[in-house]
Amino acid sequence: MPFGGGLLLQSADFFPPIVDDPYRFGQIAAANALSDIYAMGGEPLTAMNLVGFPCSLDLGVLREILAGGLSKIEESGARLCGGHSVDDREPKYGLAVTGFVTRERLVRNAGAAPGDALVLTKPLGFGILTTALKRDLLAEEEIGAAVEAAATLNRAARDAMLEAGPSAATDVTGYGLLGHLSEMLRASRAGAVVRRGDVPVWERAQRLAAEGCYPGGLKSNREYLRGAVLPEGVDETAMLPLYDPQTSGGLLISLPAGRAGDLLAALRRRGIKEAAVIGEVTAGEGIRVLP
Repeated sequence: MPFGGGLLLQSADFFPPIVDDPYRFGQIAAANALSDIYAMGGEPLTAMNLVGFPCSLDLGVLREILAGGLSKIEESGARLCGGHSVDDREPKYGLAVTGFVTRERLVRNAGAAPGDALVLTKPLGFGILTTALKRDLLAEEEIGAAVEAAATLNRAARDAMLEAGPSAATDVTGYGLLGHLSEMLRASRAGAVVRRGDVPVWERAQRLAAEGCYPGGLKSNREYLRGAVLPEGVDETAMLPLYDPQTSGGLLISLPAGRAGDLLAALRRRGIKEAAVIGEVTAGEGIRVLP
């Protein structure tokens, strides 16, 4: 929506708890909702809480969830302007976010060009790890780095992206890496090569997935992309993290290959050390996945 020499951006997302700590859950849910604004190069302005909560549950849990969310809203520089709550059978939390971007800073998920490098800013596998958490196969303390990353705003990644000059970008969330990459490529009328060995994945996620511990959304993503993704010399278990639905995942950035080194350097200066070049955009259609 045009607004004051730029564009207003709108985003909304909410979901049930994926970690046990209510404060951490609030942080992750808020960071996830804010991420769409950052992926477009924008700045969050206002946020409204979206809450589902059982009346029978201790309100102290809700206070912790909201406090976690508020910590991320304040970190983003946005203002909390209220919200809405309903009685629900299980807790749910998220945000409706309004942001702003000037036209020259706007980044779309279309515009990726053959020869562009593809850069991913956070490791994959968070959906696999939180599924293991729900099945009591892991303790939350064992996946502390992944939880911390999910609670981290994509603001610094946005700043590095804008500094480097992107062709296109998206954030990696429920459709997984390959699902969101497929959307970008469809909008850009291009294809891609992804090198599996260059894709960062959280420790233990690959092994857990190979043992059959992964969310239902992974299977749905894989089925939806059947025919569009072409593994070449990569076995089925190694492919699983690429379909894994992420919560508050990283940015997937397409930019001219000559700028990829500058982008990685800008990300590392901002403390984003897991970022990696994972492939490149090609002419044609489909996603080839190489070892």
